[in-house]
This record gives sequence, structure tokens and C-alpha cells, in this order.
Amino acid sequence: MTKTVNRHIVLAARPTDMPTLASFRLEETAMPEPGAGEVLVRNIYMSVDPYMRSRMRDRKSYAPPWTVGQPCDGRM
Repeated sequence: MTKTVNRHIVLAARPTDMPTLASFRLEETAMPEPGAGEVLVRNIYMSVDPYMRSRMRDRKSYAPPWTVGQPCDGRM
């Protein structure tokens, strides 16, 4: 059976101190169809690293900040 739901973690609000569950929310969307020359990849694990804390802040850094209301992304 093919899964048709895409789940992602969204930055719901910029934390002012330590992040809490209220800083994030889980959203589900339809699974995208790959276009020409694209492939669809299923992530099984995602690393949670210290640099991600700085991406929750809205200030210049070596990694751009996450946008409130948008999915959090990780780097390889």
C-alpha cells in the first residue's frame, strides 16, 4: 500500500527561551508527485543538531533562519 500523506514539523513560533512543544506543530499534506527528472525520497531519520537552535532565531547566521509557519529542514 502506498502512503499518500506527507508529515512535517513546522516552526509554529520563535522560542524566546528553550523551545517547547508549543514552538512546533505537526502538519500533514498530500504526498507530492515527482516531476520529470525528480525522485521522491522517504526520510526515515533526521538528525537534531545544536545548529538548529540558532535557526529558530530571526538573525543572521551561517545557516538561514527558519520561517515561522514553514517546515523545518535539515542539512546533509
